[in-house]
Amino acid sequence: MNPAVVAGAAVAGVAVGYGTGWLNVFLERTERLKEEEDEEHAEYEREVAARREKALEAGEEPPQVARWIGESYGWTWRELVLAPVAAGLGFAVFAAHGPIYVGLLIHMVWLSVFVHIVTFDLKHRLILNRITYPSIVIALGIAQWSPGLTFLRALMGALAVAVFFLLQNIVSRGSVGLGDAKLGALVGAVTGLSTDPAHLGAAYAVVYGVLIGGAVALLLLVTRVRRLKDPIPYGPFLCAGAAIILYQGP
Repeated sequence: MNPAVVAGAAVAGVAVGYGTGWLNVFLERTERLKEEEDEEHAEYEREVAARREKALEAGEEPPQVARWIGESYGWTWRELVLAPVAAGLGFAVFAAHGPIYVGLLIHMVWLSVFVHIVTFDLKHRLILNRITYPSIVIALGIAQWSPGLTFLRALMGALAVAVFFLLQNIVSRGSVGLGDAKLGALVGAVTGLSTDPAHLGAAYAVVYGVLIGGAVALLLLVTRVRRLKDPIPYGPFLCAGAAIILYQGP
């Protein structure tokens, strides 16, 4: 382990993290997320006003209405702190793990993509198709040069994990979103899968993601940060599982 290389990787990761923050803000604007929420808020206010007026006309007490909790936009702690810290730490850990070669650079690219997905999903509970679709194509295209992968392993991983989450979407009646299925395809393509027991990276990535997600959900419930019915983004845990596999090797 060369300390100078690790430090350089950490600095590069921090820079990439801030770039991810810029990308988050840019995508918010191009996807017009704030305008969509403003329209939804206005529609919600109109519905509340109509229900209140109807209750008053009937001589009834106006119904209690839940307070609108809006999303945050622009540069938040996710862009200013979480993204650069996560990317810097991830780059440093991977650089300390092995020599500098093309496989390490590929893994750092995926770390950057995962940092974006995690921060954007935590912020908006949304995984954008314009990120996952091109990333899946790129993952399949560079599979031959990725450590432990071939095109076939990447394709099998993408299909297997995508089908798994599609079935989860059907069984849960939408509780597990289609965005998770698309992210699952990316994770599967990045980590790979084959009939060889030594190359089950995609399966282990999902297992790690489920275990980490379950542990965090339980912690949030115990500490009452979240209630049982509150949605918890699954994307960050799946990204974490994939990062673990990239670090360990498929």
